[in-house]
Amino acid sequence: MQQNSSLFPAAATDTSAAARHSAYSLLLIMTIGLVGTTILTAPGAYSVNDQSRWSTVRALVETGSYAIGRRYERADRTYTDQGLVAEPGWNTNDKILHPNTFRFYSSKPTLLPTVLAGEYWVLQKALGLDIRENRLFVSRTILLTINWLPLLLYLLLFMRLVEELGTTDWGRVLVVTAACCGTFVTGFASTLNNHTVAAHGALFAMYQCLRIELDGDRRWWRFLLAGLCLGWTSCNELPAAALALGMTLWLMRVSPRLTVTVAVPAMLLPIGAYLYTQFLAVGTIMPTYAHEQWYRYKGSFWRHPTGMDRIREPKWIYAAHLLAGHTGILSLTPILLLGWIGMVRTVLSPRDRRTRPGVERRLALLTSSLTALIFAFYVYRTSNYGGNAAGPRWFIWLAPLWLLTMIPEADRWERHRWRRVLASLLLLVSVGSVVYALANPWRHSWLFWLFRGAGWVRYR
Repeated sequence: MQQNSSLFPAAATDTSAAARHSAYSLLLIMTIGLVGTTILTAPGAYSVNDQSRWSTVRALVETGSYAIGRRYERADRTYTDQGLVAEPGWNTNDKILHPNTFRFYSSKPTLLPTVLAGEYWVLQKALGLDIRENRLFVSRTILLTINWLPLLLYLLLFMRLVEELGTTDWGRVLVVTAACCGTFVTGFASTLNNHTVAAHGALFAMYQCLRIELDGDRRWWRFLLAGLCLGWTSCNELPAAALALGMTLWLMRVSPRLTVTVAVPAMLLPIGAYLYTQFLAVGTIMPTYAHEQWYRYKGSFWRHPTGMDRIREPKWIYAAHLLAGHTGILSLTPILLLGWIGMVRTVLSPRDRRTRPGVERRLALLTSSLTALIFAFYVYRTSNYGGNAAGPRWFIWLAPLWLLTMIPEADRWERHRWRRVLASLLLLVSVGSVVYALANPWRHSWLFWLFRGAGWVRYR
């Protein structure tokens, strides 16, 4: 099949397509400009969460070790902590103490800080930039490369998929607007975190998979890129291993040979790198999350947590708040409701579409299965809503999949004026939540403070 090399496949003489592309360009410029400006004015760290990652980056370049400090115990059972954990502006609650070495480590996944340490090493050796003296310049430069540039590519690829899968002008523009400024993929772009990185990886992998399906493109490098992106996503969000499994099965249906010989080995490369860096750091390939006792050392925040980190609510209340409460997926970014409706409707009514019903149904089946699985996992395994965060950060990596399943539903809503008005209101709330988060992602959501002011929650 002949490949279309242009960004948008619509004909240049199509007036409505030209108008859509102009709208896309304006939305892209607005989003990338806003995120870029926010990054260029961001502090060195917003909270203990991103501070934990920056400490690892600094430690790797300065000491060649993942350790961010060490504890020295005295005979009278008192102790002294030395290293980055003892420096003002560098300590963090998100750390563990290895019981055998008495060294402190970040509790965050190891691969991303390792990659970023490589960039910092180049900045230090080539430009003489020391993060202790030039922290803002170094951190902002790294944020531009790990968050801003991938976000630009993420939006460009997403726009092309919307052009191909959508059928109405209004529906396409709505979904592109939601992708630009209606999800926390944009809202968390101003801080160092694994969630936006995983969201970009999930979309990049899905883009290759859909190119293979939509174009009948069986070139080996598409399977290679799909595998690499799936592995990278899994390394940054461990539950995203379910996405890697689901998309591997999808690719197996298309080409078992290329999946087994190209995609799977490519997927294992970043996963192997993650396991290796994890072993280098703490002497085991098991994630630090699996060693709960490492968090509960003497003087640890996690022995006597405060605020959200100490609450223990009934699971049904916790699930309700994660879904549509003060830290809710559908209350803070309600435009995603169209994606949820779209994935369910497409699964139940696969023939209710005029284009590519097979591809859309497989996408809806994968997304709905992941949504149910990941939501149940976090309801069962956690109790603190992700801590002090402006949104449900654990679900950010699923946003691009929900946006893709939103496309057929947005086209349906285009037919009725009242639905278009409702969708606009849902988008308005979503944009507000994202702009609020972009200014400082590591604070409670605006809805949390509304709930607290009304007396519906009492914790801070």
